[in-house]
Amino acid sequence: MGLSAAGMASGLDIAGMTQQLVAAERKPKADRITTQQKQVNVSLSAYGQVKSSVSAMQSMLEKFGKDEAFNGQKATSDNSDYLSIKATAKAKSGVYNINIQQMAQSHKLMGKELFSADPEASLGSGEMVIKVGDKSMTLNIGEDNDDLSSVVDAINNADDNPGVTATLINTGEDGGSKIVFSTKETGEKNTIEIDTSAMTGQLASLAYKDGMVDSKVDEMQAAQDAKIMIDNFTTVSSSNNTFEDVIEGVTLDLKKLTGTSGSSNPETDDIDVKSVKITIENDEKSTKDSLKSFVDSYNSLMGTIDKLTGFDADKEPDDPNRAGALNGDSLTRSVTTQMRNLLNEPIEINGKLYQMSDFGISIQRDGTLELEEDSDKLDDIISENFAVIGQFFAQEDTGFLAKADKLLDSFTDKTDGSLSVKEDTLKERQKSLDDDMTDLNKRMVAYEDRTYKQFLAMDEAIGQMNNQLSSMMSLMMSFD
Repeated sequence: MGLSAAGMASGLDIAGMTQQLVAAERKPKADRITTQQKQVNVSLSAYGQVKSSVSAMQSMLEKFGKDEAFNGQKATSDNSDYLSIKATAKAKSGVYNINIQQMAQSHKLMGKELFSADPEASLGSGEMVIKVGDKSMTLNIGEDNDDLSSVVDAINNADDNPGVTATLINTGEDGGSKIVFSTKETGEKNTIEIDTSAMTGQLASLAYKDGMVDSKVDEMQAAQDAKIMIDNFTTVSSSNNTFEDVIEGVTLDLKKLTGTSGSSNPETDDIDVKSVKITIENDEKSTKDSLKSFVDSYNSLMGTIDKLTGFDADKEPDDPNRAGALNGDSLTRSVTTQMRNLLNEPIEINGKLYQMSDFGISIQRDGTLELEEDSDKLDDIISENFAVIGQFFAQEDTGFLAKADKLLDSFTDKTDGSLSVKEDTLKERQKSLDDDMTDLNKRMVAYEDRTYKQFLAMDEAIGQMNNQLSSMMSLMMSFD
């Protein structure tokens, strides 16, 4: 509300006096709320940092599990132009020579007759049955869809299309275009059959079946499986150009045919690359890098916690940096304690107990981890224990990654993770304090209004007294 500078009757600074009283009334209450708000904000920020660090480590461990970081296999091809390779942890070390004898192909057919592209041209009617492998569809062609474009659209857009695509090729000849049918998937089983026995008109000429006599449909490309020979001994086929688990844990992607010798086929005999050598071996470098990343991530988490919970007795008592924002906090200490306990917990593999220290990782007195500094010695440890390291970390349910994920999730889970619950509690407290400050401001507005009115009433009373005193003085002077 607007306040006058001074009382009209008393000459007092009513506005100033009102503001001073309001300020004196407001300050201790506002200071208390502000102090609590700052404490909550500092704690919320600190818990956010801890949770972020815990979540970062949890994400890294989850990625380790997906990438098979501690038990991965490295697979190489000596000629990726012909064959590329990927391996999972299930792959076993070995060297193989691969001959690519045949690439997978889709089935392609082309009608011999030319079809008019005139939208008014009627090409026939009736039922056309198209089959690919063991799947089929039946198209009903009538007056509303018997032109060339409509027939092609009906094939391609059918809900029960068995995996065939129809396209048009304009050969440049008078009379129109030819229809081409091709399968969407490769392999010998995906062959096309077209039954037009229930059709009339030109569309009836599209009938096709393998071995059919006097067919008016040409086979442009036969349906074909891919074929490879492993070590000049075992021949394997696939409906597509990807071979999965032919060699356990290995995926082979074929690019093109390798050459042959003395096959009387000049197209392949003239190819210089006769085979592709693939090598599968333990990815020890990836394991070493993963161990280092794990140690660095853990130490980063411990560094964050140590900074937030630490206490420096050498600093002055009034130094704000003397104690961390979470100094003495039991929840944060719980993160550290439980993680250290997990690191010290042995894991059984093939009847024998192993610990982190068996793989070159030692726990220091300050709680941080240290990886064996001697690179050659660490290489030897990894080489000698490669399979065990993989099991130690990645063993289902009982491996370190599974146990760590379960532990960290107890802190970070959005619903009942202890850090998440703590954050939610602080956010509720933050809102409550904001509401308290809003209520205080409202009360102070009312208090200011009430105090100002009281001063005005006092000023009015003083004015009346002054008037009465003045009248009395005048009256007394008249007696003289």
